[in-house]
Amino acid sequence: MMIKHILLITFMIAMFSFAVYGENQAMQLTISQMKNSTWTDQDISYSIYVATVTNTGTSMVYDATIIPESNFNIQRRSDLWKLDFVEAIPKDLQHAKLHFPQYISQIGLAFNTTFTFGYITKGSEPAIFSITDLVYTK
Repeated sequence: MMIKHILLITFMIAMFSFAVYGENQAMQLTISQMKNSTWTDQDISYSIYVATVTNTGTSMVYDATIIPESNFNIQRRSDLWKLDFVEAIPKDLQHAKLHFPQYISQIGLAFNTTFTFGYITKGSEPAIFSITDLVYTK
């Protein structure tokens, strides 16, 4: 009976460890943003944002999926630079999944290093992004 309790406790600790790892994985990369400029054209406001992706974890990251959750109101593909679209021709630019550019995927993003990307959005609020599917090997 004692062995069953020990096995159950060991199993529960292992499952908790996987859950904590999954939560920490998403926090390994952070995105900070700064508004570069704003203008109005035909009563519509547009803004340029520069975003910095930082690896705050201890592992090298070779790629990640960056998902715009809101306020990512780009009008054309050229309104985004230094990130690539996951799909070659996304159907919906505002909700298209993004990932690291090829040069970052080749060399990786080490601990405490950054890269920047930029975008032009309709409106004045920064986009909100989530990060998933981190890749730790080439």
